[in-house]
Amino acid sequence: MKLGSLPNAFDLRRMLLYSLLLAIITAGAIWTFLQFERVAPTVNIQLPSDYISTKPLMVKISDRGKGLKKVSISLLAAGKEYPIIAEQFESSVREKNITVTLSRRKLDLRDGPAVLRVLAVDRSYWGFFEGNKTLISKNVTVDLTPPNIQLVIGDRYLNFGGSGVVVYRSSPDTVKSGVKLGHYFFPGTKGHLQDPNAYIVFFAHPYDTPANEKASLVAEDAAGNSGQANLSYSLRNFRLKKRTVTVTDSFIEKKVLPLLGLGLSQRDNLKELFIKVNRELRQDNEAKIRKACEESAKEMLWSETFHQLSNSKVEANFADERTYVYKNETIDHAFHLGYDLAVTRNYPIEAANNGVVVFADNLGIYGNTVIIDHGLGLCTLYSHMSLITVKVADTIKRKQIIGKTGETGLATGDHLHYATLIHGVPVLPLEWWDAKWIKDNILNKIQNTPTGRL
Repeated sequence: MKLGSLPNAFDLRRMLLYSLLLAIITAGAIWTFLQFERVAPTVNIQLPSDYISTKPLMVKISDRGKGLKKVSISLLAAGKEYPIIAEQFESSVREKNITVTLSRRKLDLRDGPAVLRVLAVDRSYWGFFEGNKTLISKNVTVDLTPPNIQLVIGDRYLNFGGSGVVVYRSSPDTVKSGVKLGHYFFPGTKGHLQDPNAYIVFFAHPYDTPANEKASLVAEDAAGNSGQANLSYSLRNFRLKKRTVTVTDSFIEKKVLPLLGLGLSQRDNLKELFIKVNRELRQDNEAKIRKACEESAKEMLWSETFHQLSNSKVEANFADERTYVYKNETIDHAFHLGYDLAVTRNYPIEAANNGVVVFADNLGIYGNTVIIDHGLGLCTLYSHMSLITVKVADTIKRKQIIGKTGETGLATGDHLHYATLIHGVPVLPLEWWDAKWIKDNILNKIQNTPTGRL
């Protein structure tokens, strides 16, 4: 072809053929490269400890290349391999989440040291067409035996919203145990009785738990295995009272706005502001109460009957259901979780029993508040105080003055809001003021238990 002349038809066909061959070769090279990709699968064993138990564990496997071809999970123990899962995929799988649940009966597996093996193979042609492989081996301890828990002494009767005590035994491998009732859990404490595996637990049938809800003793070991035993008692019907509370604009302006840090110039939609305090702030305050009672002393700090504030009169009962009405509209509901004790203005407040102060500060709707820990999860709360004269970590004696009554928080008049709590759960205070009830239902049961005395 002369310089400057146009290519003839033959030359065009040849150029097109070369281009097509180049494209085919390039595509083939890319296809071959993709088929022989060398990115191995990723294996993530979600095991919170070195134990393998009856508690399910999750294994997450993924491949960002050709996709997964097969996976297998097994245990090596005592020179024997125990297959758990073996799965092959007909088509490419990018991600596979596998839940592993071991069964002693199915595997005939004994407790002890083992190796957990997870093998993942992808669909690559690498490795002589066998694919990229990821093999993860993890040393574990097999523990499929749940703790053994047994009731030693319990309660035949319990008041609705009231307290009880249980003594039980649990096997030495127990790391967590107690009474479970609905969504509540009351942890047990050991070290008080001659039997080193004996526990004491104060618990309650809370005011908001249905009467037909069944309680049980539960225990968990370090591996996550759990055992349980039935806990049976007859529930006495404690009738909860209902009360209607009228909410006024002046109450919201005087009591609610300051709790939200608002002034009278920000009084738009008073109803919504009241609901915000009565729901959100109340929930936050009650969470702080539970938190303060969490680190309770591991021993009983008291020995005498709990003391009712001198010369006081109960004006509002425990677990009264209050309906709040604003301008003839029902806007909210709440439970009054203590006693309102009426005395003279700025009356000296006496501690109900020996203990240690675990909270002494302002607490939203409760105003100035003191919480005293009496050990084993038992606490008392004193609210709406005008003055606090103790601080956190102070050791308190029964009838010691801890401050003065007032009307801080949502209180509408000078009084003491007094509450009794078990692991942060409000319970009927009246029981703990009753010397006979304490002797029959608490002290005698603990001291007469076959496992030994306190």
